[in-house]
Amino acid sequence: MVAYGDVAKVALAARGADFMYGGPHTNNAWSPLGTPQHQPLPQYMTDNPMPQGRPWGGRDSWNTNYYNDRPDTGVTRYYDWSITKIPCSPDGVNITCLAANEQVPGPLITANWGDWIEVKVCNNVEDEGTAIHWHGLLQKATPYMDGVPGGPLRYLMVALALVVTVRQWLGWPNGRLRTQQHVSHEEQKASNNFTDLALSAFDEDLGPIMVSDWYHEYYDTVVEALLEPLPAVNIPMSDNNLINGKNDFNGNNAPLASFNFTSGKTFKLRLINPSAAAVQKISIDGHTMTVIANDFVEVVPYETDHVTLAVGQRTDVLVKATGNPTDAVWLRGYKPPPCWPTHGGDEAKAAIFYENADRTQAPTSSPGPNAYDQYCGNDALSQTVPTYPISPGDPWITEIIPVEFKPNGTPPADVNLLWYMANRTFRADYNEPILLDANQGKTEFDYLRNVHNYGTNNSVRLIVENTGAQPHPMHLHGHNIFILAEGSCTDNTTVFGNTNGTSEAGHMDTNLKRDTGYGNCWDGSIVNPSNPQRRDVHMLLPGNYIVVQWNQDNPGVWPFHCHIAWHLSAGFVWTVLEQPDAVEHNMQIPPAMAQ
Repeated sequence: MVAYGDVAKVALAARGADFMYGGPHTNNAWSPLGTPQHQPLPQYMTDNPMPQGRPWGGRDSWNTNYYNDRPDTGVTRYYDWSITKIPCSPDGVNITCLAANEQVPGPLITANWGDWIEVKVCNNVEDEGTAIHWHGLLQKATPYMDGVPGGPLRYLMVALALVVTVRQWLGWPNGRLRTQQHVSHEEQKASNNFTDLALSAFDEDLGPIMVSDWYHEYYDTVVEALLEPLPAVNIPMSDNNLINGKNDFNGNNAPLASFNFTSGKTFKLRLINPSAAAVQKISIDGHTMTVIANDFVEVVPYETDHVTLAVGQRTDVLVKATGNPTDAVWLRGYKPPPCWPTHGGDEAKAAIFYENADRTQAPTSSPGPNAYDQYCGNDALSQTVPTYPISPGDPWITEIIPVEFKPNGTPPADVNLLWYMANRTFRADYNEPILLDANQGKTEFDYLRNVHNYGTNNSVRLIVENTGAQPHPMHLHGHNIFILAEGSCTDNTTVFGNTNGTSEAGHMDTNLKRDTGYGNCWDGSIVNPSNPQRRDVHMLLPGNYIVVQWNQDNPGVWPFHCHIAWHLSAGFVWTVLEQPDAVEHNMQIPPAMAQ
């Protein structure tokens, strides 16, 4: 894999007593994550009122439907972020970064389930706007907080899980400031089979472990090249991989991240992929991981020796420290080239030191058999069963959406390659926000806004078909989506039926099915029909389909899109207008949002 040069010095630089926050290796944007300064996270904040011994009282995450029943602690937690453009060198290569409070990754936010969080964001970048999207927070009743551009701006949202940690991942170039966060349900399902996963089941919470691709070009340079007219085809390729904003590059001895284990203890790790494009394979040499949650949704625990994360996905795991007190092992983050092409730098390492390890020496452990797995998909749907069961029921409307990458015109005029969903591509207009228009009663929008009004229907099902060669992590804002099925879909004739991919969104028939003329690859079977997987991002593999469904219980305007930044930049967005009557008549949008 990657040449690491004198890795002993690298490991020591990240863990040694002489480490100084904000300084080593000429990098002024260091985050304390993965350094000696970072302390384990508490199981919950103790400065709240504590009814029944916990801030959220008698509720718990295995018998409470947290989509419609949550505590209100009456506590608001306040944070201030300053967004700046600064020189930085996370992997020892000097570039320009976007940073929050001059950190890459940015500041940590903690809150209890039922707290409110207010973040004041000041954009101090003179030549660029900014918008913070709180990825994974459902923004129930606050859809106008879901990535609004402006500054200074105060974002207000509720913590919809038992403990929230929001990680701002600024610095990697992707066209807009992007937020990745990890919200974890700090109590796991306690049952006859899984009593060891209750609140006291882990000894320490190591906090966010962010594994991300890294580009040595600023994002606007990448996007401009991406959108050059044909015959230019410029696929953005990352240069490196980082763990908590740290790695070396081509053996230049830039410091690595590191973590502490104590023999015999159980540790909670919050694994996050905030990449622009890369799938990440995360493993710990010689250790197994117990998966307990995906994208904040707790699942019946299962063991694995590696975790696969597509862009925007998060997984909570428990790791038993089974090593000896003198051991040191590698935590690995690997981006498989088949899932997205790269210039190299495919592996990042972080040192895990046991309590009596020699910290002057780098680990010498060997990778497990699946550390460099090349499969781009997520774990099997049958393996990921939510601990709180919810049946999706029958949908009120079903839509078939083929995905294509094709020119937006005919030469000799300037023609770009763009992404199309059911023959529709997307362009944003920041001067005419769709949510604000819908709040004023508008339901018809410009064709390029790609808005789909699903009205007052209770639930929506989408069959998304990918006959191309690239995988797509599909993400819906404002919801956890049921992942009902996935499978092969390689026949263009089947996908496009008799329309040859030229149809537009069609009429509604009497069964509330949308008739577009597109073929259906899905055979109608559902994995775990009474309790299918729920998460907010799921990988759509090349030559495959996925079937997703959600309940329309959160009025607003929600993007359904590929989470690869470069695909998003090229039009890969399906805009959902949900419950427009409620948006118009019941939603009070604050004046600051309208501005």
